Amino acid sequence: MGIENWMPLYTADVLASCADMSPAQFGSYMRLLCYAWQSGGLPNDMEACCRIAGGCTPTDWSAVRKRLVVLDAGTSEERLSHPRLEAERSKAEAGYQRKRDAIAKARQSNPRNRTDHSTDNSTDDSTDNSPQLQPQPQPQPQLQPPIKNESPTEILGATRQKPRRTYRITWDADAGFQGVSDSDLSRWKAAYPGVNLTQETAKAHAWLVDNPSKGGKRNWAAFLNRWFARVQDKGGSSNLPAAPQKTFRQDAGRAMTASEYAEWKRARDRDEYVKAKARKRTGGLTSLGDAIDDRPS
Repeated sequence: MGIENWMPLYTADVLASCADMSPAQFGSYMRLLCYAWQSGGLPNDMEACCRIAGGCTPTDWSAVRKRLVVLDAGTSEERLSHPRLEAERSKAEAGYQRKRDAIAKARQSNPRNRTDHSTDNSTDDSTDNSPQLQPQPQPQPQLQPPIKNESPTEILGATRQKPRRTYRITWDADAGFQGVSDSDLSRWKAAYPGVNLTQETAKAHAWLVDNPSKGGKRNWAAFLNRWFARVQDKGGSSNLPAAPQKTFRQDAGRAMTASEYAEWKRARDRDEYVKAKARKRTGGLTSLGDAIDDRPS
């Protein structure tokens, strides 16, 4: 494919140089550039260029003409073109010629394309130049690898598939988890002290019944282990009593749980009541309620 079938277009440069053109002027300008690239230039004639551009007014032609230059002025090859277009065409033609030269050189260096037309004019009558039939070599027998005599036991062992691993703990939608031993419960209880194993096992069974697509597992011990680990990480089972939280009490002067604080308040009220009764018996100050209770009837 020659350079006439394509033309480089630098969009940033084109838009910058044609910013003052109207749409009609820009269309005429681009048609003239394409014609100049393919034909090697434009005729130095306004009417001919306007026909090539598809029709343009004198105003449009003046906007286009100021971007074109005259090449080979005063000769029979006088033409109009764009300086940047001519420079790009020269570069494209040089690159195209280099490719053609490289292809021709590669063809000449290929041994398949070489032809030797030299002939030896010296002949010797005593020499027989007629082609001689050469005997064709006979095919030689190839050595075959020895056949191994395999016993029926070896053949069965080679074709026998690897036995599928079986697991002790199983699960069924009707029977639930089966095969859980006391050692499993002891191990899980020690690893997850905050988990109610019976309750969480029932929850896991209910979840599997409601999600039958998840019931294709085989290692159910690992499934339960992961279930208990998630429950333990979230704080344990909900039915287990939570550890009491201590809060600092201003009146008591120390951190106490709710039950401890209630017991401390009851003991304080009891002590105050005993002290008040003691003051009453010794003739000390009494409260208004005691004075009302001791008035004569």
